[in-house]
Amino acid sequence: MKILGIITTLFLLVSTGCKPAEQKKPMPARQTLIKMQPVHYMEYKNAIRVTGLLHTTTEMKLSFKTGGIINKIHVKEGVSVSRGDVLAVLDLSEIKAQVSQARIGLEKARRDLSRAENLYRDSVVTLERYQNARSAYELAKSQKRIADFNLKHSKIKAPSDGKILKILAETKEVIGPGYPVILFASTENDWVVRVSLTDKDIVRLSMGDSARVFMDAFPGMTLRASVSELGTIADPVTGTYETELQIRRSLPQFRTGFFSRAEIYPDGVDSFLVVPLESLMDAGNNSADIFIYKQGKAWKRRIKTGAILQDQVVVLSGLQEGEMVITEGAIYLKDGEMVKTVEPDTSGVPDTSGASDTSGVPDTSVESDWAVAPDRAVELKTSIAP
Repeated sequence: MKILGIITTLFLLVSTGCKPAEQKKPMPARQTLIKMQPVHYMEYKNAIRVTGLLHTTTEMKLSFKTGGIINKIHVKEGVSVSRGDVLAVLDLSEIKAQVSQARIGLEKARRDLSRAENLYRDSVVTLERYQNARSAYELAKSQKRIADFNLKHSKIKAPSDGKILKILAETKEVIGPGYPVILFASTENDWVVRVSLTDKDIVRLSMGDSARVFMDAFPGMTLRASVSELGTIADPVTGTYETELQIRRSLPQFRTGFFSRAEIYPDGVDSFLVVPLESLMDAGNNSADIFIYKQGKAWKRRIKTGAILQDQVVVLSGLQEGEMVITEGAIYLKDGEMVKTVEPDTSGVPDTSGASDTSGVPDTSVESDWAVAPDRAVELKTSIAP
């Protein structure tokens, strides 16, 4: 019985060992799913971005015609004034005395002329004495006009509606003729943003080119402007050219010196070779890595990049139009790896069969002279004259 059990066990072992081993089938290579997009040209108004300060087109230094002691300054810095308002006045004691002296001299000269005229008519005095009396009368009239003119300009009046920017003198101070007393800015004229441009930027601009202005004082608001003056002489220190951007519609809250950022759009549209921003890897120093799809494989390539236009990046070198750039899944790839495409992504590619793509071009043809964020629309309509 024991021998029979041993024989049965050996038989089972032999029969099991004679069966051929089952071979495992090799697993297919895993392919990364990707999305891609063709490299294409994009038309875009390449803005010139600068900073500057807000000014009025008319700023002047007001002064007295004659010298003297300042009797009173009627205004303070920052206040608004109307045309004809008296801003400052001199002590008029001396000037009024000069006017009185000139008036007395004119009255005497008038009497002398009348007497000489009667005597000359009666042939009592010579023609020369009569002519001398007339000359003295004309001279006295001129002196009276000068005294009246000096009296009139011993007061500083606002030449127009405007604002007092700075007071340059103090009451009771002795001041000379023509010395600035008040820095005045007229609000009857236009407001401009003065910016400094490099030589390579100013040659791209022409009079009337559109611009958009942003100010920290008015967050969320965009003010439309246009180039009203182009500098012709470079600043000897900075080497830049001062340019003025005229604001189309001003705000009552404007103040000289507001810090402003501006985007100036030269006439014409530029064309750039671009790729999606999301396709870049290891970007730095104006270069980046991308993956190109070709014949079922992903190939790594280093390209030179330029400016960022919305969600696209300008390609300076390393790519050609029509090449397929991998936009999704690139971070999981290795150079030369087999990939599987989901579907070509053409959402960011313009339709070249029709009109040119102007999605990147700011709308400068809107009739409104200003644009605002939706939440500021009501506020702006109440603060701007129609």
